Amino acid sequence: MSNTLYPIFLKLEDLSLLVIGGGNIAVEKLNSVLANSPGTRIKLVAREISEEVKKLKLDYPNLSLHERSYTDNDFNSADIAIVAVNDIFVAEQIRDRAHQNNTLVNIADKPELCDFYLGSIVRKGDLKIAVSTNGKSPTVAKRMREILTEVIPDEEMDGLLDNMQHIRNQLKGDFTYKVKELNRLTTEYLDEKEIQPAETRLEMEKLISITKTVQRRANIYLGIIGVLTLIGVLALIIYQFNLSGDIQSFLSKDGYIFYWMLLAGFLAEIVAGSMGMGYGVICTTILLLLNVPPPVVSASIHSAESFTSAAGSISHYKLGNVNKKMVWVLFPVAAAGAFIGAFALSHFGEKYAHIVKPVIACYTLYLGVNILRNAFKGKEKRAESRRQKKRTNLRILGLVGGFIDSFAGGGWGPLVTGTLIKEGRTPRYVVGSSTMAKFLLTIVSALTFIFTIGIHHWNIVLGLLLGGVFTAPFSAMFTSRLPAKKMFAVVGVVVIIMSLITIVKSLT
Repeated sequence: MSNTLYPIFLKLEDLSLLVIGGGNIAVEKLNSVLANSPGTRIKLVAREISEEVKKLKLDYPNLSLHERSYTDNDFNSADIAIVAVNDIFVAEQIRDRAHQNNTLVNIADKPELCDFYLGSIVRKGDLKIAVSTNGKSPTVAKRMREILTEVIPDEEMDGLLDNMQHIRNQLKGDFTYKVKELNRLTTEYLDEKEIQPAETRLEMEKLISITKTVQRRANIYLGIIGVLTLIGVLALIIYQFNLSGDIQSFLSKDGYIFYWMLLAGFLAEIVAGSMGMGYGVICTTILLLLNVPPPVVSASIHSAESFTSAAGSISHYKLGNVNKKMVWVLFPVAAAGAFIGAFALSHFGEKYAHIVKPVIACYTLYLGVNILRNAFKGKEKRAESRRQKKRTNLRILGLVGGFIDSFAGGGWGPLVTGTLIKEGRTPRYVVGSSTMAKFLLTIVSALTFIFTIGIHHWNIVLGLLLGGVFTAPFSAMFTSRLPAKKMFAVVGVVVIIMSLITIVKSLT
């Protein structure tokens, strides 16, 4: 073996570092140390200290500067030392004196004189990879760092490491058993990432099954809680305040639209519970067909979804499917997009309904075509689409997705979740993180509509909510009996037909 170096990661912030030299080499070494361990106690000694080093002092108070020649006493308080001088003879003298004090030394650009190397570091959240070429070529090490930095996914790594830590803490048994179990889990994960066509399809099938199970449980829990709470509270209120007459008036309001909303909620939940998407698309298409104003359409859907999406988000979070980093990248821009979309729709939707309605209907028509196309897309094309290497900018995608979802009443799932999965990201984290971000932007959108157009549309909201809650158990039954391909085809055709009818009615 030509490379006998043993890689070690130091808790450098618990050690004391001495740097001798104050020029450009010192700046490079300081930047490397502080980028990885910003709290390290550093003592820099040099006859002349450059302005770049002095600027670093402003940002790092733990860096102390001493503009003088070094002495042997400087090594007394140092655990390790970096020699950043240009004179090789002086560097060798410093190394000898450091060794007399049992201090390990790194000498810049002289690997044969170094006791340790400052490697090129790949940083991905909690993951760090040090690359060393045994001092033969720092340039190759830097190039390897760039390649690894580009290949390793940012969004997935922290979630993966957090989950592995949780699993490790839960494992019982001796050290050997724990190592074998963790090796097995990580091997399965890596195998899934490497094998593309068949394994990716199996991963998607597993994900769909998990997602359906999660959604089924969440909907059942929500349904039980909702039914019991509503029955109890409503019965008490009706009896106490004699509101039977007011309730009949409420249910007959706007041409008995409450019952139509029960139907819409029923159909939308059947589709969403069986396919994991389509709630907003179905509701928007039905409401537009009933001549409901566009602002009320989106406001009603997002108000109802505020309750239903909460259960799914909590379930995904408990199962460890949520990548917090991805959520906090998506949510702020998605919330901004949702606010802009809701604000624009609430102010211009009524006045320009003859323009807005056909525009939204055209968008639902586009989504319907996509749903239908997915039903008949070949497996080879699906696998090829998932192997795309170019990653979409998450912030731009979140902003556009939030705006479209709020303005058009739906579309976050097909646009954002679909795009991220097609890029080859781990579907489990994509669905969980996207669901959580969707729930948060739905709250923003609903609040915006409430403060702009008011809450006079609660008969629609209640109909959608009750229709979805009461239908949740049945969606599970349909999931097990109806093939997904046929479901996609039927929903796609229905959405296309209803969207075309809405467009024709708006233009005539």
